[in-house]
Amino acid sequence: MMKPFKLFLALVACVLLLNPAMGADTTIVFVDLDKAFNEYYKTKLADSQLKEQAEEFNSERKKLVEVYEGLQEEFNKLREDSANPGLTEEARTDLRNQAEEKLIELRDQEQKIRRFDETRRKQLEDQGRRMRKRIVDEIKEKVQTFARNQGYTAVIDTSGQSLNGVELVIYVDKKVDVTPSILELLNKGRE
Repeated sequence: MMKPFKLFLALVACVLLLNPAMGADTTIVFVDLDKAFNEYYKTKLADSQLKEQAEEFNSERKKLVEVYEGLQEEFNKLREDSANPGLTEEARTDLRNQAEEKLIELRDQEQKIRRFDETRRKQLEDQGRRMRKRIVDEIKEKVQTFARNQGYTAVIDTSGQSLNGVELVIYVDKKVDVTPSILELLNKGRE
């Protein structure tokens, strides 16, 4: 089985050498899509929006935890009081029953916090994934339009890695790296 890097090189060589329609006019350029994504102003706006939402969720969670801690204190006090030998057996039994009820409330609050954490984490992940996809799609569209307008034959992403974690593109001459032009285009409409 051919390694991904060798397969990539073989594919590029085949495209360049075997396709008679591609002559001297063939222009392949490179872009670092990771850099374009990270330096795009909309990415930074989306990140700050996600952070704000995470802070709101943390604030909500903090309130749930405060309720839990209050219940924990009440439970501990009832349990401690139910062991007081100075009280009648009936009073101690009543306090034990109250402690058991408080323990049930405590467990319910634990479950509520767990469900809250799971729900909010999933919401943030889903929203982050949707935002990322929308931004990546927008960047790809701009790169494609830019490449067509410039008459480029192909644009290759230099940020990709092989299965071994090695960069697929080891070297790119700055003359064929269009990342700065793409970043300028992307951030041109900055509000």
